[in-house]
Amino acid sequence: MAIIWRKRKTGTTDTEAPALPALSAAAAPVPPDRWGKITKPANGARGDWQAEAWDMLDLVGELSFALLWKTALLSRFRLVASDLDPETGKPTGSTDNELAKQIVRAIAGGATGQSQLLSRLAPLMMIPGEAWLAIIYPGGEEQWHILSRDEVKTRGDKVELELEDGTKYEVQPDTDTLSRIWRRDPRRSVLPWSPVKAALPILRQIVRMTQNVEAAGKSRQAGNGVLVLPREISMPTTEPPRGESPDAPNLPPPPPAAGRFVSAGELRQALQAAMSKAIEDPSSAEALVPIIITVAGEYVDKIRHIKFDSEVSEKALAALEKAVRRLAMTLDMPPEVLLGLADLNHWSLAGVEEEGVRWHAAPEMEVICDAFTTQLLRPLLPPGSDVVVWYDTSDVDAEPDGVEKTRQAFMDGVARPTTYLQQLGLSQDTDGYDLSTRDGWRDWATDTIRRKPELLPTLAPVLRTLVPALSDLPELAPAPPTSGPPPEPPAIDTSRQPDTREAAAATVVRMSVNEALRLAGKRRRTRQDQGRLRDVPARDTHLHLRCAAADIDRLITGWDEVLDEELCVQLGINRARLAAAVTEISRAALTSQSRPVVPVAVVRQVLT
Repeated sequence: MAIIWRKRKTGTTDTEAPALPALSAAAAPVPPDRWGKITKPANGARGDWQAEAWDMLDLVGELSFALLWKTALLSRFRLVASDLDPETGKPTGSTDNELAKQIVRAIAGGATGQSQLLSRLAPLMMIPGEAWLAIIYPGGEEQWHILSRDEVKTRGDKVELELEDGTKYEVQPDTDTLSRIWRRDPRRSVLPWSPVKAALPILRQIVRMTQNVEAAGKSRQAGNGVLVLPREISMPTTEPPRGESPDAPNLPPPPPAAGRFVSAGELRQALQAAMSKAIEDPSSAEALVPIIITVAGEYVDKIRHIKFDSEVSEKALAALEKAVRRLAMTLDMPPEVLLGLADLNHWSLAGVEEEGVRWHAAPEMEVICDAFTTQLLRPLLPPGSDVVVWYDTSDVDAEPDGVEKTRQAFMDGVARPTTYLQQLGLSQDTDGYDLSTRDGWRDWATDTIRRKPELLPTLAPVLRTLVPALSDLPELAPAPPTSGPPPEPPAIDTSRQPDTREAAAATVVRMSVNEALRLAGKRRRTRQDQGRLRDVPARDTHLHLRCAAADIDRLITGWDEVLDEELCVQLGINRARLAAAVTEISRAALTSQSRPVVPVAVVRQVLT
């Protein structure tokens, strides 16, 4: 258990209407009847599966990874006070109730403490499905604790907490608060529930299979079995040295050693010596020349190597992988997170992150916010206050191509430069122009002329004022005014001009097809493809990566955003026929891995 937040208590006597009733009797004591009765844990057999779930956390690495992912995700949420929409009843995400905002800001001492609070709640909500929030005042110091069921004990009418230093603390009903936060069991709402409870059979299977794999490895380490040899095996022995003996120069040389039957111990020693030498020096003769033994032909098949180790079959490994996939489908998280993200591109990654926030983290945050609203906020607000504790997802929402959208908004004048810099990860102080100072205007004017020299006549007065070295910059002569009305352009004989509608329509079709292929290529590229296809335009990705026909409609979605409705009307282009033509041409190019072809007949069909 960890202390989430602590604050030294200050004296006060106002018990009627606290100005900042928080969450702390430190700032303003709150009468016990406004907190409600202390919620005490009930002992019983319901914790049997919870104890097993905690054990599985230490035995199954995949479950540990899922817990770390969920903890990191929930810790990035922020708690806010929110009104309820009178029509829909949904939280609006903000409120003008200053008292409610102060109370929510004071939860766990602020944003930092709230992050720690949520990161502590995440594992307890995921594994046992319940947690206990304790606000206590040992020695006059306000402390926030998130505890597991094992750290809260009941002794008659008393509740005892086990603190992080191992000491015991008895809850004082007059000042302390103990609230239960739990995911309700679908069958009996008083009991806790979590996805890990349903995953226990799968986790047991993973543990058993992992133990089998580990046992197989240990059995191999225990020895390499028994080598059974017939007695009739012989091998050459080491020959004595050749040449005359200096002590007996006239004696004949000894005869060559003959092969003889060897014992199992001699053969083992020979094998060990040759293998040891080969391991020490892979280039030695022992590593290259085989060990030679002689045995009668009828005894060759009698040499047997009996192994005692267990082998892990491919079926066992496949079953283990299947169990992990079942676990990924059972836990409260996107399965792709547990199974791996290597094959996903940035669009798919964004979809996985959005799924994790919307369908897995948000429901859990709603349970937590409901508990905070019921146990902390509502008791401290005037009756009838329609304000709740809610969550802010601005730090966890992910959107692909956010930089491009922000850039376009900046170019259209609807986004500020500071927003654009933040999206790019740049600093306003060091990377932006401070237009509230002369130096900022000077830098902006100088850089603008460097990019667009044609603006020099317009910005020359600014440079003369802001840059002393350019004070003598001469006045640029304005362009000579035109005298009289401009001459009439020569009349064009339209009878000799060909109809350009087909050419314009062909250009529109080609641009639309290129945009569709660009979107498809951009969405299909994974992280592994970025380096390999670095120099390949996005619209040519299909020439290197085959595309499935079933994915084409999804991949080219959004190509029509480049169309101008007014231009289509002027050219007489039918939008429905154009959409059908672009889809058909793109489908043919993507499935055949060829460049798109725009037939003239298709162009004529597009024209109304």
